[in-house]
Amino acid sequence: MINFDNLKAKIKKHAYDFDVKRIQLAFEFAAHAHEGQKRFSGEPYITHPIEVAIKVLDFYPDEDMVVAALLHDVSEDTDRTLEDIEDVFGPTVSNLVRGLEKLSKVRSRIDEPEIENLRKMFVSMATDIRVILIKLCDRWHNMETLQYVRKEKQERIARETLNVYAPIASRLGIYKIKSALEDLCFKFLQPKMYDVIRSELELYASQNNNFIDKEKDLLHKWLTKQGFKVTVSARLKTLFSIYKKLKRKGLSSIDSLYDVYAIRVVLPNEDELKLYELLGKIHQRWTPISKRFKDYVAVPKPNGYRSLHTSVVGLGPKDFNRPVEIQIRTQEMHDEAESGVASHWLYKDSKASKHKNFDMQTNWIDALNTFQSTADNSELMQGLQMDMFNDRIFVLTPNGDVKDLPVGATPIDFAYNVHTDLGHHCVLAKVNSLVVSLDHELKNGDVVEIVTRKTSEPNQYWLTFLVTASARQKVKHWFKTRDFDKNIKTGREILNKYLLSFGKPILDSDLSVLKNFKGDRLTVNDREKLLEEIGLGKILAQSVLKNIYSFDEIISKTDDKKVEELKKIKEEKSLKNLVNSMIVCGLSEPNLTLSDCCDVKYLGPIIGYVTRDKGITVHSTICKNIKSMNPDRRVEVLWDKKIAKWFVDIEILLLDRPGFLRDFTEVISKVGLKIHDLNYQSVDDNNKKLFLHSVEITNYDDLISLIRRISSIAGVTSVSKVN
Repeated sequence: MINFDNLKAKIKKHAYDFDVKRIQLAFEFAAHAHEGQKRFSGEPYITHPIEVAIKVLDFYPDEDMVVAALLHDVSEDTDRTLEDIEDVFGPTVSNLVRGLEKLSKVRSRIDEPEIENLRKMFVSMATDIRVILIKLCDRWHNMETLQYVRKEKQERIARETLNVYAPIASRLGIYKIKSALEDLCFKFLQPKMYDVIRSELELYASQNNNFIDKEKDLLHKWLTKQGFKVTVSARLKTLFSIYKKLKRKGLSSIDSLYDVYAIRVVLPNEDELKLYELLGKIHQRWTPISKRFKDYVAVPKPNGYRSLHTSVVGLGPKDFNRPVEIQIRTQEMHDEAESGVASHWLYKDSKASKHKNFDMQTNWIDALNTFQSTADNSELMQGLQMDMFNDRIFVLTPNGDVKDLPVGATPIDFAYNVHTDLGHHCVLAKVNSLVVSLDHELKNGDVVEIVTRKTSEPNQYWLTFLVTASARQKVKHWFKTRDFDKNIKTGREILNKYLLSFGKPILDSDLSVLKNFKGDRLTVNDREKLLEEIGLGKILAQSVLKNIYSFDEIISKTDDKKVEELKKIKEEKSLKNLVNSMIVCGLSEPNLTLSDCCDVKYLGPIIGYVTRDKGITVHSTICKNIKSMNPDRRVEVLWDKKIAKWFVDIEILLLDRPGFLRDFTEVISKVGLKIHDLNYQSVDDNNKKLFLHSVEITNYDDLISLIRRISSIAGVTSVSKVN
């Protein structure tokens, strides 16, 4: 079997307690699915997932992770589905493969903003650390076989790897993968410089290995004599790290560097308290270079890396007496440095794994949200700045392009972000292949597809849920370009829809309901201009509605006891009680009086004005006088919501479809209103009627928000307050 014996041998070498028969079944499943497929090298495709699984074994995986590595391309590149995988190998493996399939859709563009989005997207999408590790190993093997693809593709993949994958491996502390990826990228992006530095490093090693071995042996013998139980090794720096160092210092040859290699001293985990004692002994014996000391134990790197770094003079023989870097750490710190977050599985039961910096690695999603830039840490400043902004999401087009949007963004926001025409002609949205409402809230990693129709036009209703300013501006601009009569017609339709929803008569030919608006008496032309502004999206219909009918008039029911109850409250409420129902933000015991110039209505919109002798006078927000007063002396005055509790009934007509009640429940939970009872009735085979009894609201906006959100549910044909 192609390379499978190598995988079994490595499992045995690491003494992993795996069900090898299950892993072999995964191999056979993948081999059969990929049968007939070839790599660019001409090898059977199955060699790739085998090599990825072999690499994964270096990072202390569980059995499901190895199985997922073998199957990672099956659902995307063959006719086998995720459901097929789940049927045979269970939901955990299926979810891992699903995560890998989602990541594979991400494609790189070379411009910097897109690269930064890709980094954030990559991390925010992978909710299981095992997905990241498999993906990094997948990219590692692809880079090792990159010589078989055409040159332009080599450069694109290498640049993507250097900009996205290597920094992520670094930020997760997986230096083994980071170093391998960087050197491979260096090889394909700058082949001439790569060959020069490789030749210089090989020459340096051949000339100086004997001296380096002597330094290592001398340090080991001396530390053992001091009573320390240590392992001492030496390693040359990687090609790409040497290249960056030469470039940063403006040097042309590695002969100009003294830190081409480092000596590593590793203590047993139980001797962690001896780290500083050992460091002190070394500094007593050999002269330290003060500016070269770094304490990553007390102050770890953001990716959790812990080690003591020092450089001393005098360790080597006289003819090789140059400064040498010494790294001091425990075995666990060493494993963390090599495998980063993957070392979680190795030390999951140890007390050391409870270290706060270890948590910073294993609980990696939270860690990425809390990373801080450190001004005096040049290495960190040069590294990837991958702050996960809490107010941003990253979603994909069907082609794999990444779009950066604010939290709460909808498919319409997305459409306008891609192209103005895509937004203007949007009729349907699919998220992860499922049809959703146009005000659906997008999540990190969603794949969004917009369906358009040439005859489709923007809807003024969109302005009630659009999140991005650019999308709102484009919708408003579209409405501005239309003719006056069409805008009036649109405004009439929108306002009539709200009037019907609230059980009020629709507009007549004279638009008489708009005759008195915001304290002004409007002519017919003025009323038409108001409708035009609604049609253009300059004014929202719900704002107009608030100025036509008071809250009492909207929530009142004909012949309902509530009407009489409200009248009684109004009659009995003295001016003092009215004032006591108000709250002034920031003042514990405000001196409030009602203004004489306007009629302050209970629960109507109000505002305060600070006077010299009467404390704060309260005005209606539509008062003509308040508009001319000094704005610096205005204060916010609100009604106490504890006093106002109202109940309305809502009727919903809808086309019957599977999943409606699920979508309805989700919307209601977002609105956060209490419904005392509901009734679901059949009108006929295709239509249903849903009654919401005694919905508890406190203000105008509650009711508007409820009706607007219910109207957005797919299948709803009308929503109205029952009189």
